Amino acid sequence: MARGRKFDTIDLFRSTKKLIIQTGYEGFTIGQLAKELNVTRAAIYKYYQNKDELLLDFMLDEITNTLTSFSSIPKELPFLEKVDLLLEKIFMYKDLHLILGVGIPTKNIPLLEAKKEKLSHMHHELYKPLIHIVQQGKEEGFIEMDMPNEMLLGFIFQSISIPNHSGMDAEQVLIYTKKLILDGIIKRK
Repeated sequence: MARGRKFDTIDLFRSTKKLIIQTGYEGFTIGQLAKELNVTRAAIYKYYQNKDELLLDFMLDEITNTLTSFSSIPKELPFLEKVDLLLEKIFMYKDLHLILGVGIPTKNIPLLEAKKEKLSHMHHELYKPLIHIVQQGKEEGFIEMDMPNEMLLGFIFQSISIPNHSGMDAEQVLIYTKKLILDGIIKRK
């Protein structure tokens, strides 16, 4: 039987992330989360009326942390240092696309609709610091000027989120992903 222990938001969201990635929206339940945290379901319902409200708060927290991390890249760095740091940060948050892809029904509940709208707005804000980096790369001659920013950023995000079927450790995957993004597959002569 679960204990009536206390938990903090960090524990709650860490377990939520683990479960939502494993089970998806349909498989995610407050009961599973309570079991993962070793608390009662009532302990979670004390803070959240339902799983949709919990998941939206979790998603808002994830995107806030990601946006803060991306925005913390020093503007004065040269492009190659900046893009290297950016790739490391994107790799840290590589599960974000899975999380944001979870379709949460709002059921015409104003609170949930407002949270979903905020999430959508923040998702668009996520690209602003990245577009500045891409523009710097174009201005410094590292990226072709006619390359569409959104396509380039989409390519980077998708490259980083490719499942690791190779068995390489995360550090190796990051090194090779950076190499593919920055150098491509063509051998330089």
